[in-house]
Amino acid sequence: MHRHRIAAFLVGCLILGSLFMIFVATQNFATVDRVLAAPPQQAAQILEKLGPSDSRLLLRYLAGEENRFFFTNWELAQIAFGVLLTAILWLAISSPISAGISGVVLIIALFQHFRVTPEMIALGRLVDFGGEAGSAAYNQFWRLHGLYGVLEVAKLVLLLIVAGILLFGHKAKTAEAIPLESTIADQA
Repeated sequence: MHRHRIAAFLVGCLILGSLFMIFVATQNFATVDRVLAAPPQQAAQILEKLGPSDSRLLLRYLAGEENRFFFTNWELAQIAFGVLLTAILWLAISSPISAGISGVVLIIALFQHFRVTPEMIALGRLVDFGGEAGSAAYNQFWRLHGLYGVLEVAKLVLLLIVAGILLFGHKAKTAEAIPLESTIADQA
């Protein structure tokens, strides 16, 4: 029973963490607009010296750096959680379907971390300072950004499937394990 709870906890961590990262990524860039629209007095003086264009550029670069840091580290956490979850599902719970789905989530996280994210980070830094719309770097960055988003949605869907299997598949097995005759005999 504890194995199922641990697996469900890990799935919950992965789902909640992914949803939180979506929130963080969008809010980091939205904060730039909020700060520029109504900066605190001390910041307003600095922003005036930089000028509106450079202020926006610098703050968007900072938001991008924060996102790059958060996503790189979240991917490492996903890999650790994914290895642990897959091992529990395969070895402790003996659920090959859930373990297989969890393994696919792990493979996606590995692909993102070692293939997509490094290139997206490099291109993002190029685009942050002077990447013209329509340039090859700009277009490639947005293609990778789109791919990353699709992979995130795929991981969430797969994790929801694993959560469903853990929640509903486990209860069905537990109910089947208690024969009705023995329950009636025990009461007599």
